[in-house]
Amino acid sequence: MGQLLWGPLSDKKGRKPMLYCGLILFMIGAVAIIFTENIYVLWIMRFLQAFGGSAGIVIGRAIVIDLYDKEKAVTIFSKQSQISGIAPIVAPLMGSIFLRFWGWNSAFSFLSILGAITLFLVVKYIPETNSRIASPETSETEIQLKNQLKVIISNRDFINNTIIGSIAFASLIIYISNAPFLFMEIHGFSSEVFSFIFAFNSMALIFAAYITPKLTQRVKDTRILFSAAILLLSMSCLHLFISLGQLFVGLEVAVLFSSLIAIGLLFPITTAHALSPFKEGRGTAAALMGFIQLMVTFLMSAIVGFLESQSIMPMIIARIALAGVAVFFAYRTFLAKKVYA
Repeated sequence: MGQLLWGPLSDKKGRKPMLYCGLILFMIGAVAIIFTENIYVLWIMRFLQAFGGSAGIVIGRAIVIDLYDKEKAVTIFSKQSQISGIAPIVAPLMGSIFLRFWGWNSAFSFLSILGAITLFLVVKYIPETNSRIASPETSETEIQLKNQLKVIISNRDFINNTIIGSIAFASLIIYISNAPFLFMEIHGFSSEVFSFIFAFNSMALIFAAYITPKLTQRVKDTRILFSAAILLLSMSCLHLFISLGQLFVGLEVAVLFSSLIAIGLLFPITTAHALSPFKEGRGTAAALMGFIQLMVTFLMSAIVGFLESQSIMPMIIARIALAGVAVFFAYRTFLAKKVYA
């Protein structure tokens, strides 16, 4: 919900003012949680915190598209995805450390400090990149959100790449949420060994983000996109065979590692290709993209959670299904670029 608000507002009012508002709401929510003793107040403040924090997600993407062309944006988003892709993996590990040594509310103390540091960095180093901030004279014709959304939704590059990116994000989150059950419950590893495996697999995202700009200099983006989708599907299917055959767990780790490489390749390319076509309404496009990503992830995670019954099969089958859809849309993108090249 937050992303749908911050994106259009950043198109109308500017990137920096909306970042200020989002970060301040984030910090208010984090600080309030530290001192609350009521679970309902905690839920409300967590909602406020997420609502404010979502400004950084959508406006950060819009700023990159404001500043760079599509080719350079892939490089920048590759660097950005090293953080956004690794954060969901590192955060639970950090949270467990805070919980163990300093209590649950220490995590929110850390987040409030992180919010303050981010606000300082935005004030000092982030320029206002929206050169098309609407004036009162242009508001009637330029800021028509309904027409803007029609243009965005009718754009084939936006739809194809948003769907592929959403699938990649959903596949990542499904893996993250089910990994403890897979390695500690099914395979019986200790929490220390699981942490090592988890950290090792996170290196796949770093590696993918590192090699993506180098690959785009040699191979067309659409070919990389298609190949990464096929890799994700292949590794997901191979995971099914390994699980059914109860094969060596090292193979399972290798397959998951390879699938995360595919996801890491998909993140920056899909983001750059989805948002680059728009000269106006980039914040709105980034907002819609982020909203779709989270909705797909929410729905797929809910389905997997509902079906799960002491088995890892729902996770594997869901990732296979998602990867199959990604291959279809990646092929459409590859074929369209080939035909119209």
